[in-house]
Amino acid sequence: MCTIGGIIRDGTVLLFKNFDYPPVARGWAQLIPSAHGHEHLALVDHDQRGVNSGLNRAGLGLVISRSEWDHPSSPESEELRTVANAEMLTRFSTVRDAVDHLEGYVRDHPRMYGGNVILADCGCLSVTEHLGEKHRTEIVTEGSIARANHSVFGLVNNEYESSQRRYSQMVAFLEGIEDRMARIGTPRLIDLGKRLLRTPPILNENTRSSFVIDLSNLAVHHLTGGERWRRMTFSGEG
Repeated sequence: MCTIGGIIRDGTVLLFKNFDYPPVARGWAQLIPSAHGHEHLALVDHDQRGVNSGLNRAGLGLVISRSEWDHPSSPESEELRTVANAEMLTRFSTVRDAVDHLEGYVRDHPRMYGGNVILADCGCLSVTEHLGEKHRTEIVTEGSIARANHSVFGLVNNEYESSQRRYSQMVAFLEGIEDRMARIGTPRLIDLGKRLLRTPPILNENTRSSFVIDLSNLAVHHLTGGERWRRMTFSGEG
């Protein structure tokens, strides 16, 4: 499942996500590539290669949600996505370079699980929907983007009630804060995002982790399981 969103305005860039999945061994980790890649903070499922979502030290953030369609799947199909995520966080510092890589990866791996990828840096925000060989990207320099588990662009007709309700709630939240971001301030915006993520229907029985990525301050605020909210930066966690 998963519900994701992002907003960019007045120098503030935030990403929001609930990670909804069957019980898995997952958590946040600080990953340091062995070569010349970017260090990154990432949500990892220890049963898989790659990462689910995250933020790198160069200021590129990434959150994903799955988008189902009538297509045979396998564990390898899922790992193609998580490997692509790790490649983007390790190799790129801008949305546009990461999008170019993602679109090429989608064309080369048509059996990959379908999904929605929201990317952000300090200058722009993007969403890429991909299903099989189909993909479409939108990039904005100001505004907001939301996704749940269906195609908003209409690449396929895979909308269902739960996905539409979660998507609509994320859209309403983002539209409600967009014109007030400078007055509200980043700390309060993060608190409002946390409350949203812990409120039904975005919060549901499959939610394993909730997090807000603050690109302007290179920080991740995350809650895993029944633990308290934590703030993770490249200098540590508190």
